[in-house]
Amino acid sequence: MILINSSPKDALKIFQPFLPIFVPIGVGCLAASCENEGIKVHIADEQVEEDILGLISRQVAGLKRPYIFAFSVLTAALKSSIELSRQLRRLYPDSVIVFGGIHPSAMPEEVLAYDHIDFVIRGEGERALIDLYKSIKDGRSPYDLNNLSFKESGKFFHNDLSPFLQDLDKLPDFPYHLFKSKKYDLGFVISSRGCPHRCIFCSNRITTGKKYRFRSANKIAEELELLYKKYDKKNVLFLDDNLLVSKDRIYRLLEEIKTRGLDRKMTFRFQARGDNVDFRLLDDLYQSGFRSIFFGIETASENLMKVVKKDESVAECIEAVRMAKKIGFYVSATFIYALPEESHQDRIDSLKLSKDLRLDMVRFNNATPYPGTELYDMAKAENRLYIQGLYENFLSVSTFIENPFNKIPFSYVPKGNSERKIREDILLSYLFFYLDFNKLKEVFVNPGKGVGWFNAGESLLTFLRNIFPLSILALFLIVKFFDLALDKLLEAFCIMSHKNREQAYG
Repeated sequence: MILINSSPKDALKIFQPFLPIFVPIGVGCLAASCENEGIKVHIADEQVEEDILGLISRQVAGLKRPYIFAFSVLTAALKSSIELSRQLRRLYPDSVIVFGGIHPSAMPEEVLAYDHIDFVIRGEGERALIDLYKSIKDGRSPYDLNNLSFKESGKFFHNDLSPFLQDLDKLPDFPYHLFKSKKYDLGFVISSRGCPHRCIFCSNRITTGKKYRFRSANKIAEELELLYKKYDKKNVLFLDDNLLVSKDRIYRLLEEIKTRGLDRKMTFRFQARGDNVDFRLLDDLYQSGFRSIFFGIETASENLMKVVKKDESVAECIEAVRMAKKIGFYVSATFIYALPEESHQDRIDSLKLSKDLRLDMVRFNNATPYPGTELYDMAKAENRLYIQGLYENFLSVSTFIENPFNKIPFSYVPKGNSERKIREDILLSYLFFYLDFNKLKEVFVNPGKGVGWFNAGESLLTFLRNIFPLSILALFLIVKFFDLALDKLLEAFCIMSHKNREQAYG
């Protein structure tokens, strides 16, 4: 079986050369479970392969027909996944093509409308993919398998979902050894699945659910030791959606880290919510090697916090950031602009808050209604959902990464707002936040401190290789900010002219 991560190499446009290439987590988890069952699997990842079809042709040479091609698909990669799977069906007409992951789980009928796609696996796919593989290879009918969606005689069928796996320790260890490309950043662990909260913009729960499940402290610490000893990783990112849901399990993990001496050898980065932290917990994390924390603050408006169902307050986020800064953490955050019911003043307040909190790094995103989220349903109900092609405009960072001469239209603009005004506010926020020599210096000199949003090169050689794309990036940003300045000048001129006319005519 071939497990495929189809992802366009230019997904983040001019920023692509400056971002770490993360291992496709879903593909890795599926590969580990398949290997554990004795199933021979190969991995094909378009992020790192120049000739994906050539690679697959070599991989299938040692496999028995029918070949099974299983795609793990995010919304942003739907177009490339459809295109590659079509090519594979033409090259291998008797193959079986399976789509899984967040987007197919949310939109199975949309995916199965493509005749060359045979099955969709919804939700967590480890057990379902293994069962499907064995059914196909044994010549048995797979149509009664849990988590499976398919089309027959023009009708769609969606089998029941299996209960979520509760004991994550029963899953095999993540197969770092399968990801051999030097382009990958292997400095990560996943210690939990699921999130108990209900944010309207989050699509991760589509596959992992709301039930919070976590691996044992011993298993996580073993993985950290593996990364340190075998892969020489001294700085590790916890890729959990929300690391600190259970304090009891965190303290067991901290004890295990200290017992093994990892707190003296490694540093860790993680994501948390403001309502999950207190001073003692943050201090204990810091003393155990955790040095960088990321908060999804999203907005400075308490009302908008309720609108997006964050189940925490702005005040809690502010207090969490202040505690983290006092202890010594490097603190990153995101704010989301273009949320439902948002105003221009709400966005300006968010910018002010980011400055007042002395955050080290901030990303200002535009709200994106990913399929399967409540925000998607709201945007559709309001007739304010705009899908370009195969979701090619579903990019939460589009304003900053887009070519200024070929802008990416927003997928959603809330009532009472304009795309132009939101785009201006995003650019203004970036300009005023990063118009600081020390912040820019940190971004370029210490890229490993934050959450991996930008890295111009940690070695002189890498930096020199990136000189040309850095120059293009600088040019694009200059054009964007120059265009912004002209708009503001024109706006000021119009306001002044209007006032003069009012004075002239009394």
